[in-house]
Amino acid sequence: MPPTTDYIRHAARLARKIQLDAALGGAPAPDAEFYKTLAKAFEEIAAGLELVAKRD
Repeated sequence: MPPTTDYIRHAARLARKIQLDAALGGAPAPDAEFYKTLAKAFEEIAAGLELVAKRD
């Protein structure tokens, strides 16, 4: 079973939104949702790496 990537993709979308807002003249300001999603994404990455390590 492959690891889930929902939060990883969501964090990437939020990061792109922050970058686009900054490019349009706004101040890059990650909010609480961004940090919460980023933390969940890191958890998914860690779980995926542990899964891969167990297979070897």
